[in-house]
Order: sequence, then structure tokens, then C-alpha cells
Amino acid sequence: MPRINAATVAEHRAQQERSIIDATFELLHLEGSVPSLARVAAQAGLARTSIYQYFKSPQALLHAVAMELYPRWIARVSQAVDESSSAQEAIMAYAKVSVDQFAEGGHAVGELLAAQAPEALLDSRSEELHESVIRPLTNSLEQAGIEDPGPIAELVNAVIRAAGQMMERGMDRNDVHGYLEILLGQLGRSEVSLKKS
Repeated sequence: MPRINAATVAEHRAQQERSIIDATFELLHLEGSVPSLARVAAQAGLARTSIYQYFKSPQALLHAVAMELYPRWIARVSQAVDESSSAQEAIMAYAKVSVDQFAEGGHAVGELLAAQAPEALLDSRSEELHESVIRPLTNSLEQAGIEDPGPIAELVNAVIRAAGQMMERGMDRNDVHGYLEILLGQLGRSEVSLKKS
């Protein structure tokens, strides 16, 4: 019987699952490909066969990873937006936090999962989570007076992707944030609120 390093079996299981998921995130980001269960087990410090006690297949593990990816992103952008004092500040906070997430590998992991294991993402829950990621931005755009925020949100996210790629290439974080201020800083001001006539 494996050694249990927790107060209960349930806590031990949760700790092991956490280690496995974290190891998978790290490997996806570092290696740019979906790792085998054996590779994940080694990264997590488990015996090769032990991982099957927690995830029966690579697909099951990737689904668990996908279901964590969006909540992590949502929590960070939501907190940044909620702590902002104005709609304009909230838009910038959303952009900066999203770029930081992108540069830290979250977006790359998501794209990799979607490309190599689409079944891990294409279910109703993940669709809801994706919408939840965008909602803080669209809400902030609406509060800024933009009556049709969907297309603007798409453009903002295109800027975020480009800025994230700059950081991945080694550009300084503060410089990239400064460019975001130049491009997006006008959103929310009355003269550029893009209200429909």
C-alpha cells in the first residue's frame, strides 16, 4: 500500500491529483506537446503505474487540466477587474493580467490542448468557462459606454495575443504594458465610447 502523507486518504488523493495536474501544466508549457502518462508520473515524482490510480487515460488527465485552465484565468482577471476604480481602468487591468497569463504559458497550454486533444475542451462546461473568461472584459466595455462590446472585445483579445507573443520573445513586461496603455488607454473615454447613433 502506498505511503499516505496526509490526514486522510481523500486528502492524500487530492494532493496527488494536484501534483499530477501541476506536472502536466509544466510539461505542456515546457515541451509544447501532450506528454505521456509515464512522463507526467516521472515529473510528479510518482511511480509510472501509480498515475493510473488517479487518471485512467491521457484523455482523462487532459480533461482535468483543461477544466483547471479557465478557472485559474477567470479568477485572476476577475480579481483585477473587480479591484479597478473605473471601467477604463478595468479594461486595462483585464488586458495586462491576460497578457501576463499568456506569457506565463496559460494561453499556450490552452491552445495546445485544443489542437491536440479537442475532446478535452469541446464540452458544454468548457464553453461556459470560455465565456466566463471574456465576460469581465465585455462587462467593462459596456460600463464604458460601448453598446456593442463583442467586436471590441475580439479586437482587444487580438491585441492581448500579440502582446503576449512579444513577452514570449523576451520583451520587457513593463514595455509591453506600456504599449497596451497606448493602444487601449482610450477605451472608455466618452469621445471614443463607440456608442451606436
